[in-house]
Amino acid sequence: MLVYEYVNNGNLEQWIHGAMRQHGVLTWEARMKIILGIAKALAYLHEAIEPKVVHRDIKSSNILIDEDFNGKLSDFGLAKMLGAGKSHITTRVMGTFGYVAPEYANTGLLNEKSDVYSFGVLLLEAVTGRDPVDYGRPANEVSIYFYLLACWLLG
Repeated sequence: MLVYEYVNNGNLEQWIHGAMRQHGVLTWEARMKIILGIAKALAYLHEAIEPKVVHRDIKSSNILIDEDFNGKLSDFGLAKMLGAGKSHITTRVMGTFGYVAPEYANTGLLNEKSDVYSFGVLLLEAVTGRDPVDYGRPANEVSIYFYLLACWLLG
């Protein structure tokens, strides 16, 4: 059982896309503070402890925000441990569509890089304000990844 501190300021998904927007828009400073806090949490899970922990469900709704706008990584229900000396494990693919690393989705091989991919999607979501997957957009813009790749290629 995990016990969390009480965090009453919603989650990042609510601040970017939902109910918490009525309280105002997250400033760039607040967004960066939240994202940096999650980056530090992932660095701890992946590098500072043994066995390493792979979260497997990094997404905006799993980032709780406290009253000082610190991001708190939550929902470890899908987390897996990488045993000492193991570079990966093979497991049934779990996670949220749009955030799951393609190589993990295709092979079932899981390591901390899978979380890093999900963190990258989270970062893009925080910066652009777009959902990772938006079926209301043209086919080449449904995925935030392909949308930004197209923007980059077009200059």
